[in-house]
Amino acid sequence: MDVLSRYTIKIEKTLEECKEGKCGHPHEIPFTFKQKQIVCSDLSCRELDVSLIKHIFVPYDGSSFSNRAFEFALDLAAKYNSSITVGTVMATSSAENSFVDVEEPDRKIVDKEKMAAMERYFKKMHALSEKFSIPIKTEIFVSSSVSDAVVTFANSNKVDLIVMGTRGKGDNRLMIGSVSIGVSQKAIAPVLLIK
Repeated sequence: MDVLSRYTIKIEKTLEECKEGKCGHPHEIPFTFKQKQIVCSDLSCRELDVSLIKHIFVPYDGSSFSNRAFEFALDLAAKYNSSITVGTVMATSSAENSFVDVEEPDRKIVDKEKMAAMERYFKKMHALSEKFSIPIKTEIFVSSSVSDAVVTFANSNKVDLIVMGTRGKGDNRLMIGSVSIGVSQKAIAPVLLIK
């Protein structure tokens, strides 16, 4: 639904003919408002009628940091009338700290369990997004490099903003995670890191 035509107000007009707008019949008049986006380039500000943030990508691993990142993404999407894609990476090796750890011995069973757990997270996200009328897609990637998978998706899918946690499940809580650093260095889109 277009933000600019979201509301209609009813005004009752009286005493004159319809063509003068005072016939006594209730009339529906579209009520619109325009939100301008302020854009600064070299400190010369200009206004745009549409937001620069149309597509938000949230790399998700089930951690409290990624849950908080999703909350921020929902808030931004509601304000800027954006869509959200949430993506998680199933790592195929332990070379990089992964969003979803698959180092257990019986990997096929673990993968199914972790996939089912991620589907439950995604189901909750869809329900929450529907509550606020925010379009959402969910993706699962299989890769040996989490940051490369996130960056590849973001760079090839017209992502305007990446919102992600500063750390994943296994990262040291005193440092920014290796995935967050990798994504912020390689992604074309701006990256918002959430503590």
